[in-house]
Amino acid sequence: MAMTFKDLQDEIKRRATRNQSGGEYTDATKNVTNTSLFRVGRTAKWRQLRREATFETVTSYSTGSGGGTFTEDSKNVTIVGATLLTDNIQPGRLIKLQGDSYANTIATITGETTLTLTKAYSGDTVAGTGTYTILPQEEYNLPPQVTHRCFLWHEEYGYPFKLGFITDQTFLNSVANRDYSSTVEAYRMWGMDMVQEQVKAATLLSVSSTSAADVNIPITVFGTVAGYPDFEIINTNGTNGTTAVPSTKSFSQIERVSKGSTSIGRIVVTGNSGNTTVATLPVGDMTDGILYAKVRLYPLPSSVFPMNVWYYKDPWSLVNDNDVHELGQEFDEAIILLATSKIIFENNKDEGDKFFNMYENEIHNLRKTNVDKIDFFPTLSRGMRSNSNGGYPHRFLSPAQVGPHFGRRVC
Repeated sequence: MAMTFKDLQDEIKRRATRNQSGGEYTDATKNVTNTSLFRVGRTAKWRQLRREATFETVTSYSTGSGGGTFTEDSKNVTIVGATLLTDNIQPGRLIKLQGDSYANTIATITGETTLTLTKAYSGDTVAGTGTYTILPQEEYNLPPQVTHRCFLWHEEYGYPFKLGFITDQTFLNSVANRDYSSTVEAYRMWGMDMVQEQVKAATLLSVSSTSAADVNIPITVFGTVAGYPDFEIINTNGTNGTTAVPSTKSFSQIERVSKGSTSIGRIVVTGNSGNTTVATLPVGDMTDGILYAKVRLYPLPSSVFPMNVWYYKDPWSLVNDNDVHELGQEFDEAIILLATSKIIFENNKDEGDKFFNMYENEIHNLRKTNVDKIDFFPTLSRGMRSNSNGGYPHRFLSPAQVGPHFGRRVC
């Protein structure tokens, strides 16, 4: 069984000749233990950190018992009978309106039946009879703590189909139609933050805990207020942490959320009258929220189906004394050696180097039995007249871009 967080701290202090009888170095040792855990986790594709997850695609939306009202040169849209907040329609989705030649983009959701556009409606005014379609959702959150070492696949063709990865630059240079919907074949990744959902319109936020004992815990929200970067510190309720406390500022976008002290329960931040879960802060003294990578699908999904994600994750922080890290007991020594080398290096470079060399030897041995053989990353093909990429090194690269060793062979 792997050593607990407390066991790791004690052993690091012992090897670094720190005084274990006092608490002078406790916080520093906790920090260096976690940073060493993260470093070890990023060193290789460890089998212990490989995970599988799924999320469901979201397709077109056109709910409404009556017609829509679209006004020429206006960004405001009303759709009788729609339930935009209840159905969690996200800003950023493309929308097609009767009379407008091109798909527009939703800027905000201001109510169950009302929204605003990023650019003004260009068609003739339609009062209460217009038709509309919100196109399938493009962007999704990947599982918490996922790294860029991942791939996506589905079985919509009746067999496993692995999505191709394309960069944003390649996608934009291709002049692809963003509003095209079909079976998804590719994905892009851009950005990572701790926001589960962005607010749908400028809104007061609400902060509460899942534990009544979490009283007067300062929660700091960073974001945009009235068009400018701003922040607010919102303290949980002073007598019962489960009682929601509102912000005094109205945020139109959220960048980051953090807490100022240890919590017993999970801290939840919501907006738009509770219809949007902005962020969730874990229990313990982990001050920041969970990181989510964002993925964009192409074409837009024309049906609802599960998207499979296979990935490597970053380890969770160790928080409580009895916490055990995810890598397993084989990795205890590597974490201890790396943490010890960091501490000793502050005072003695030669001694620090000795521990770091022992750490590298330990990692070398771990690689022999714990590293996955990666089979899902793109590879370049050697020159040949016929291969799966039509004789070229990669389906998105020409020989001129990768050099003569991978070009087409001429016989």
